[in-house]
Amino acid sequence: MVHARILALPLIAALALPAAADHHDHDRGPRPEDLAPEFHDMELPESHVLPLKQAFRIVAKRFRGRLIAARIAAPTPEERARGVVLVHQLRLLTPARDVLVIRLDAQSGAFLEVAGAGLAEARRREGER
Repeated sequence: MVHARILALPLIAALALPAAADHHDHDRGPRPEDLAPEFHDMELPESHVLPLKQAFRIVAKRFRGRLIAARIAAPTPEERARGVVLVHQLRLLTPARDVLVIRLDAQSGAFLEVAGAGLAEARRREGER
């Protein structure tokens, strides 16, 4: 067990080096090799992608809860047929401790899908903050 810990530290340091070396290139955007495998064959959108913070604001206007996870995901075939290129997928922990999975169009911020138990209870009423 001790050997695994000793070997893990150099591995972590080695993995961090490329990220540190590319630090000055952070404003140039993602490179194809930086993307998850499901995006390798996709054309990247040239238009604006909403920042995660803005995507969460859109969700928070409609649902009560705490953001527990978020990622950029590939669209489903149905979403792709509707012209969606990238998806913000967020997981929200509701006040009732249910988890909602919310998919937004990462360019327009439009809701694509909301799933999970306690959906109606987590929904904000009109005018509610």
